[in-house]
Amino acid sequence: MAWQLAIQGASALLSGLGGQAEADAQNAAIDATYKQELQARRYRKRSLMADWRHSTKQWRLNQKNEETLGAFKDATNLQDWLYNLKIQDFEYASQMKQYAKSEKIYGQQLTFNQMAEAAAKEAEYRKLEDAMKEMAFQNQDIVIKALQGEGALAVKGQQGRSAEKLEQAEFAALGRNQAILAESLLSAKADTASALRKIANDKFGADLAAEANRMLRPDRLPQPPKPLTTPRAEFLKPRRPKEFDLGPMPIKGAMVSSAGSWMGAGASFLGNNSSSIVKALGLKG
Repeated sequence: MAWQLAIQGASALLSGLGGQAEADAQNAAIDATYKQELQARRYRKRSLMADWRHSTKQWRLNQKNEETLGAFKDATNLQDWLYNLKIQDFEYASQMKQYAKSEKIYGQQLTFNQMAEAAAKEAEYRKLEDAMKEMAFQNQDIVIKALQGEGALAVKGQQGRSAEKLEQAEFAALGRNQAILAESLLSAKADTASALRKIANDKFGADLAAEANRMLRPDRLPQPPKPLTTPRAEFLKPRRPKEFDLGPMPIKGAMVSSAGSWMGAGASFLGNNSSSIVKALGLKG
């Protein structure tokens, strides 16, 4: 019986010691777990803030690059627009020079056509005048010859019917010759009129050719529209981390191991099995 009491006492002692050790171990585990959770929370906050600062720098850099690229495109578009305006002005000035030259040549051609027409007409009129003068001389010669023939008959003293016949023959010859001259004059005038019509037609054709070669007055092209401002892309500003991003604050003792102390387990074993132990050892009270 004494051995059983001794075993039960030892069991109570071990139980007491085990309970205290278990409490101390549990408190140490609670403190270690709480400190670890606080440290993890601080690291998570530092990591979130570092990521936020990096994202903010990237956001500012994207904005700067977008503005730089947009300004470059705007400057390039404006430069191209001004250059195109200069090219348009240069081409228009060149076309106006060509037009002025064409107008000058056109005026000169018309003047030349008028001069050529006047010269051709003058030549035709001179030709007609010469023909008329020649016919006048010929007519004068015919009349003189007729008068001479009449005088010769008078000198010969021919009278009667023979003289009358001779006189009639002379006048008939004079009439025929003058008729021939008149026909020649009419023909010369008709030739002159035809030549004048041809000269007028040639002059009209030359004027038409000059008009066909005449350059149309150039029109200034409409001014190209001024380039629009290049649109800038917008970037979403990173959100600054908040306390709720870290999750709830750790609670001390929320995660504690449920495993018991080995000393408490041993004391409980001894207390519950003291009779069996005494029997097994063959001890008597």
